[in-house]
Amino acid sequence: MKRFIIGFVFSSLIVFGAYKKKSLDISGALSAIFLGTCIYFWGGLYMSAIMISFFISSSFFTKIKESFVKDLEDINEKTGARDYMQVAANGGIGLVFAFLYYRTSNPVFLVIYAVAFSASNADTWASELGVLSTSQPISILSFKKVEKGISGAVSLIGTLSAICGALFIALIYSFGYVLKFGFSIKLISHMFIITLSGFIGSLIDSIIGAAFQAKYKCSFCGRITEKKEHHGQNTIRISGIRWINNDFVNFISGLAACAISIILYCIV
Repeated sequence: MKRFIIGFVFSSLIVFGAYKKKSLDISGALSAIFLGTCIYFWGGLYMSAIMISFFISSSFFTKIKESFVKDLEDINEKTGARDYMQVAANGGIGLVFAFLYYRTSNPVFLVIYAVAFSASNADTWASELGVLSTSQPISILSFKKVEKGISGAVSLIGTLSAICGALFIALIYSFGYVLKFGFSIKLISHMFIITLSGFIGSLIDSIIGAAFQAKYKCSFCGRITEKKEHHGQNTIRISGIRWINNDFVNFISGLAACAISIILYCIV
């Protein structure tokens, strides 16, 4: 009970700060408190640090992007404060593996837990920093130039950011591992798995986003967007599946990254 209370208070303080800075809306804040409390209860400060590192770094780069790029609100379905669906899509998979590690103490679940956030972090860093590129991105499927911010668009800066985002979580994992368990040669393979799986997860996110995420065209200005409404009018779907949005893509790519990490864990 004491650990639950500490987790609740600890999560509430962090979430309150994020809510005040408009990184979370009210639904996102409540979901984040639930997520943070459960992860602290099941995984202690170590697992919480991994999750918080993702959230803080991603929120930081989101604010940087918003200060430089103003017109992406016309394209992206969701901008600004994260809601409960975004919290669930980015943290729900990690929550499951935190529980599995709590119940079994099997180290594979600890690695997969880190991969879940590594994939989310890689994708977020790529999305937030990739749009700062001075060159026009290309579609990961057609290799044709596309507008910045469209799902499936990739650039050199975005790709390098994805690698760094995955590596960042791997480093946090390793630092915490040494503090909690002591140094082990296994950390080298764990870092490799977390970084590679997270990066591949971000690539899968781009592929699914390009191939299946719904995209619309504004009948008023003709701009391609992920929004169902633009300039106060209903947009026309031109590609993708209507019910596949960015949250769904993030969730599926996170699952794929975790599946890849299980395979790598068995062979590395």
